[in-house]
Amino acid sequence: MSDLAESQPVQQSGELADGAVAIDDEQLKREQTTAQLNAIVSEIRENQPLTSDLFPICHLVDSYLTDDQGGTEPNFFLQGACYLSQKYKSYRRVRGDGNCYYRALLYALCEGLLKRLKANETGALEELERLKCLAKESFHAAVKTYGYDEFALETFYEEFLSLLSSLSNYTFLTQNDLHKRLNEEGGTADYCTWYMRVLTACKLKSDPDRFAGFLCFEDGMTGSAGEYVHNPHLSSSENIAEFCMREVEPMGRECTMVQVLALAEIIEVTVAIEYLDGRPFDEERGLVLHRFSGEDDEGKDAAVRNRSNVTLLYRPGHYDILYA
Repeated sequence: MSDLAESQPVQQSGELADGAVAIDDEQLKREQTTAQLNAIVSEIRENQPLTSDLFPICHLVDSYLTDDQGGTEPNFFLQGACYLSQKYKSYRRVRGDGNCYYRALLYALCEGLLKRLKANETGALEELERLKCLAKESFHAAVKTYGYDEFALETFYEEFLSLLSSLSNYTFLTQNDLHKRLNEEGGTADYCTWYMRVLTACKLKSDPDRFAGFLCFEDGMTGSAGEYVHNPHLSSSENIAEFCMREVEPMGRECTMVQVLALAEIIEVTVAIEYLDGRPFDEERGLVLHRFSGEDDEGKDAAVRNRSNVTLLYRPGHYDILYA
C-alpha cells in the first residue's frame, strides 16, 4: 500500500509534464504561424502599394509570356491577356491583401467620378450628390436597422463621406492628390474599405432568403461563398449573419460573387468584371464578362444612365482595375 501511495504522485507528475509539453508545442506552432503570417503581410506592404500607378496593358501580356514555357498545351492565360490588350489600354494593380475587390471598386469609383467632374460631364455632379446621400443614409440604416454600434462605425463613415466630399473640390483636386490619399497606409483607403464591407453586410442582411442561396451547402450543389458552409439548423437570417461576421466584416477576408453583387447593388453602380481565370479561351466570345447591378442603359431614365461604371479584372483570388 505504501509503495503504491508513493508511486502515484510520480505518475501524475509524468502526466502533467506530458500535458505541459503538448501545450508548449501547440503554443510554439501558433507563434510560428503568426510570425509567418506577419512576415507575409510585411513583405506585401513593402513590395505592393495599395493601388499602383497605371501600367500599359502590354505589361499584362508580358507577364504571361514570361510564364509561357513553349509547351504543347495552350496557355489560356496568355490568350486571354492578348484578348484584353485589344479592348483595354491600361490597368492598375491593387494590393493582394484580401481587400482587393473593395479597394479596387473604391479607387475606380472615385477616380472615374473625378474625371467626369473635371470634364463637366452631364450628370456627374448629380452622381456625386447621390453617393454622398447614400453614405449618410447607409450609416443611419447600419445603426438603426442592422445593429452596428454608432460610435464604432462613425469614424469610418466620416472618412468615407470626407473622401466623397473632397471630390466636390474637383477644380483644384488632382488625380495625383487622390492617388496619394488612397495609398496612405492605415489611412483613408483602409477606413473606407472597411466601411464598404459594412455596406456589403447590410445589403446581405436586407434580403437573407435571396442571398443565403449563394452560400455553400455540404452537398456542394450551390456556389461557394468563402469558407462558410450553410448550416441547415439555422435560418437564412442566422446563416447570413454568421457569414457576414466571418467572411465580410473582417479585413483581409477575400470576397466571392455574393459580396461582389451585394456591394454593387447597395452603391447602385455597374461593376463589369473580365474573368481571366485560365478556363479554355473562346476566340469568338472572348473572356467571360459579368456585369453586376447594371443592365443595358437603353430605355432607362437619365438619372440611372448617369450612374458610375467600373471595370475590373479578375484573376484567381484577385481583382485589378481596367481602363479602356
